[in-house]
Amino acid sequence: MSTSKYSRNCSEEHFYDTSEFRYTASCVFYSFLFIVGLPLNIASLCVLIRSRKGLTEIKIYMISLTVSDLLFVTFFPFWIDYFYREGNWIFSSFMCSLWGSLYYINTYTTIFLLALISFTRYLAVSKPVKVAQSRQNARGFALTALIWTTTICFSLPTLINHKDHINKTNGSNAKCFENYRDKDIKRKLLPIHLLMFLGFIVGFGVVITNSVLILRRLSIDRRIFRSSQKLKIRAFRMVLAVLVIYIVCFLPYHMVHLPWTLLVLNFWESEDCTFRKSVNDVHQVSLCLMCINCILDPILYCFLTTGFRQYLEELTESWK
Repeated sequence: MSTSKYSRNCSEEHFYDTSEFRYTASCVFYSFLFIVGLPLNIASLCVLIRSRKGLTEIKIYMISLTVSDLLFVTFFPFWIDYFYREGNWIFSSFMCSLWGSLYYINTYTTIFLLALISFTRYLAVSKPVKVAQSRQNARGFALTALIWTTTICFSLPTLINHKDHINKTNGSNAKCFENYRDKDIKRKLLPIHLLMFLGFIVGFGVVITNSVLILRRLSIDRRIFRSSQKLKIRAFRMVLAVLVIYIVCFLPYHMVHLPWTLLVLNFWESEDCTFRKSVNDVHQVSLCLMCINCILDPILYCFLTTGFRQYLEELTESWK
């Protein structure tokens, strides 16, 4: 392609173009998540709060996880409207930033809470008697507060500088969290996105490590003769459920998010519009996958409160 042809057909604005399927598919997909996720998370929160069993560390994490998902799902209608209008944000710039903040608060609150759940489950398997005799509610409240405080603080600059995230295109559409052109804004955004990637790596590392240790413990422990094979299978499924959420929801997004960020902020320069559009398409699909966590988290709760709890009860008895 000649330079003149490139200049006419591949302007910087075209770097943000994506396939037409994005708007229809995203509108339908987020509508489905809203219809399913809202009642599912409300029901999960009611069950968690009204449960007759006492408050435990794991329940504190699950309540926090459900509240995060519920807040996230509640704002889906704004994003559905955005895609229905083919990428035109009609609300205020503050609402755009609020939605974006909730998106990342939910994502990284979930990542870190699942890491804590994984670690708590490992402690329950490796030291069942000690854990059974000591309900670490104070630790649960403290770590939950730390996670929420951290994610909210990182989101405050987005809310404060809310006008930076609304950009008008040539077609007069107002883009929300798209079409960054100001170089100063780009320099501010890159460190934030790098920290997001680092946060995922830390959380994923914790989950992988604890999952391997839990599966190893469940496989080699010979002291449990009364525990049925069915309960052990359920315990394995709980561990795998956390891994599935990470691998399905968060891994694809973070694999493509860093190169996408470098392309969008023009730190990685490419004049191939087809390549950039393809990366943008893959990024949009990964965003949709990441949102599935809002309906997978309540399902995870079923594993935490049935099979794994029964397994731990028998494991605790066998160690006494």
